[in-house]
Order: sequence, then structure tokens, then C-alpha cells
Amino acid sequence: MVVKSGSKSKSVEAQEPLFVPNANDASSATQDERLYNEILDAILDHRLSPGIKLKEDELADIFSVSRTVVRRALLRLCHDRIVDIQPNRGATIIQPDVSKAREILRARRLIERELVKEAMQFATPSALDNLRVCVEGERDQVRKHHVGSGLRLSGDFHVQLAQLSQNTTLIGYLKELVPQTSLIIAMYQTPHHTLCSHQEHFDLIDVIQSGDVEAAQSMMEQHLDNIEAKLDLGNERTAGDLYAAFAHVK
Repeated sequence: MVVKSGSKSKSVEAQEPLFVPNANDASSATQDERLYNEILDAILDHRLSPGIKLKEDELADIFSVSRTVVRRALLRLCHDRIVDIQPNRGATIIQPDVSKAREILRARRLIERELVKEAMQFATPSALDNLRVCVEGERDQVRKHHVGSGLRLSGDFHVQLAQLSQNTTLIGYLKELVPQTSLIIAMYQTPHHTLCSHQEHFDLIDVIQSGDVEAAQSMMEQHLDNIEAKLDLGNERTAGDLYAAFAHVK
């Protein structure tokens, strides 16, 4: 039986979202979040490529926000290791090499095998329903061919599942690895492979609900193996233009 009772389960129902606004400044926080997600989606949707410089003045002009808002969004992307910020050089989208890509995926296999086991101790019916809602959102974005937001929601699923474990140390590691994995997928996924992880996510939830720990761990490993199998870890893309990448904004 996967549903546990007791004091530890009290915080399970209210899961922390992956993208959290700054509560100290609701207006600026909303702008920060929008800009963060817009940039990340543009990267994951192949409108911006690793190596391109993210110029503060151009982003401020495109989104009609202050450079302070832009700077905050870029700092969040830097924290997630999506961009690199250097003094007097600004922010540039990181380009993980093949060795780094394989290293990140290996780390995720190790971490998520344990996380799915621990998460099953607190996988209440309500918590599993929340996971299904997340995957439904991912599926809907994929069907609309919104690659960037589909990838983001795919990452959200893994973080929300991890949060059920209440293992704050491993959750912290995974939160660092998920955005980097999304960047790697955007860089190296072969053209003939489409995003279809949502079905594997639905299947994983069903196995978790069944209470079969070994099957859930095996399915998680296979899911991550499938992600790597779809990558061409020798493929590179050229950088894009900021104004072209965000042509939909205005």
C-alpha cells in the first residue's frame, strides 16, 4: 500500500511549484517569472541556441520591462545553469558538451531511482492526481507543438514527484539537474524524435499507485534511458537572434 499516514504526510498535498515568484514584490515577480519562462521556452523551442548572448537592453525593449527585471530573470537562469554571466561580458546561453550531458543524465538515474522509492511512501491519491494534472498539461502543450513549454512541464513532473519524498537534499540536487537536462534535450534531440514523455509519465504514476517499488524504479531508469537514446550527442545548432526569437511578444 503506497498511502502512508502520520505527521510527515501533512505537507504532501501542497507541492512547491518549480517556478516561484518573489513574494516581496508581486508586480516585479510576475514580470521576472514571465521573462524567465519566455527565455527558457525560446531556448527549449530552438528559437535561441547555446552560445547566443542575452543582451539586457534588447530584452528590456522586447518585453517592455526595466533592466532590473531582466537582470533578475537572468540571475535565475544562471542559478539553474542555463546561462553563464561574466563581468563586463553579460549573459550567454550555456552549451553543455557531450561529456557534461552524459554526466547529468547518469546523476539523474542515481538520484531519481532513490527518489521514486521514497516518494512512494507519501503518494496519496490526491498527490497522484496532482501529478496527473501536471502530465495532462505537458500532453496538451506537446499536442499544440509547443516544444518549450512541453519540456518545462516534463521537468515539473519530475520535480513534483521528487517533492513527495520529502528528501530535501536529493530534491535540491534534482532541481539543479532538471533545467540542465531540458537544455541538453533541446540541443541534442534528433529531429525525427518527438516529445512523447507524457505517456511514460502517466505509466509511471500508475505503477507508483500499484505500490510496486521495484517496478517503479525500473520504469524510472528506463524512462531516463529513453531520453538519452533520443539524443544525438554530436549535434550542434547555431545561435539565433533575440528579436526574431521573441517576435510573438509584440
